[in-house]
Order: sequence, then C-alpha cells, then structure tokens
Amino acid sequence: MDNQRHRIILNELDKKGNVTVASLVELTGASESSIRRDLVELDHQGFLKRVHGGATLIPKVTQTIEDPLGKRQLLNADEKKKIAKYAAGMIEANDVVYLDAGSSTLELIEYLDQKEAHYITNGLMQAQQLTIKGFHVVCLGGEVRNITGACVGANTMKSLSRYHFSKGFFGTNGIDLMNGFTTPDSEEAAIKELAMERCQMSYVLSDHSKFNKVYHVTFGQINDAVIITDHCEKEIKEQATVVEVRD
Repeated sequence: MDNQRHRIILNELDKKGNVTVASLVELTGASESSIRRDLVELDHQGFLKRVHGGATLIPKVTQTIEDPLGKRQLLNADEKKKIAKYAAGMIEANDVVYLDAGSSTLELIEYLDQKEAHYITNGLMQAQQLTIKGFHVVCLGGEVRNITGACVGANTMKSLSRYHFSKGFFGTNGIDLMNGFTTPDSEEAAIKELAMERCQMSYVLSDHSKFNKVYHVTFGQINDAVIITDHCEKEIKEQATVVEVRD
C-alpha cells in the first residue's frame, strides 16, 4: 500500500509542482501521520523536497538531469502498463527484438509471452528479467550507467553493430516536434540511435508526460519510429505515426 501511495503522491506532484499534507490525505484516504512518513521517505530517496505542510518538486535548472529508474517506474504507472501490454502483443515468433534500457521496456517484459522470439538488450535489468522468465536473451555488455542500468560505450556499440533487428522498442526522456526524441546522456543516445538504425521497425514507448520536453541530446526524429502512447497532442499526430492506447 505504501508503494501505491508513493505513486499517487509523485503523480500529483508531477502534475501540480507542489502538494500539501491535507490535500494528500483527502486524495489517498490515508492518515496525516502516514502521509508525513511517506514524504519523509520520498525526500530521503531524492524524489521530492519536503517543505512546511507538504512537498515540492526538486528544482531543475535545465532539462539535463535524469530521474532515477525507481522514480520513473512509479510515475504514470497505469499509463505505462497499458502501453507496455500493447507493445508486448506486437512481438511475434521468430522476431529478433531489440529492447532499450529504461522503465518503459522493463514494464513491457512483464507482459511478454512470446518465447519463439530472440531478445537483445543493453539493459542489465532487462536481461535479468528476460532470463528469469525463460526467454532467449543476449545482453550486449559494456560500461554500465548507474542511473539507468544501461550498457554504453565502444564495446556496446561494437556488439550492437553486428545485429539486425526486426523490431526495436525504445524509451525516451523527451519528445518534441523540432528536436525529436531526446535524452540527457550522449553515450546512451549513441546506442539508441545506432539500434534504431538497425531495426526494420522501431517503436518508442512514451506516456503523455514526455511530450514537449527537450533534453540536450537527440537520438532520432519523431518520424523515425512509431510512437506508442496513452495520449498526445494533435500537432504530434500530424507529423508522426502514433498509436494511442486507451484501454
């Protein structure tokens, strides 16, 4: 239940920028003391900043700071589940599938049941979860980024360049008409870009919160992949191929 409340608190904070203890009591039905404990725990984890009577978002000077994977898994969780379930259903027998590192593709694995496909990933957590579920998986290896668990660098690029994928599933930090798909880390962007080039079909999994956000490294334009989302604006749909998952 604590984890569910944490998710509700972070989603509310993401929408409004600040929250009060009283409003969270009303929203969750939890006691004031429980909410205060939640805020203390989330503050210690670096997800928010406690202030008198509530909490605020941690201020970010620029869109160069990347949220920890744990936080991204909590935010917009229901939307991510719908997107992931839809995407998992697109994988067919004999597909050679690239799975990007990140919270969206990690969620996709929860819904995978196609064991006749081959899975290649640069994500350590993705490789672990695929292995636990009994899938055929190759982890590309390389230098590991702590914040995402992604393998990056020259060794990863070299391994990746040997493969040809029928389908690839990617996460993104931001989507913007002018700047395309963006992410804060240049090495991770290089992996995403190369992998996308080597896919017959590329899919970007993104909930609505990623749109109109720009991070400082572009790894693809919005027409380089099909965007699978819960909702996006008309302007994006006019320029890109978009699948909106409602149920």
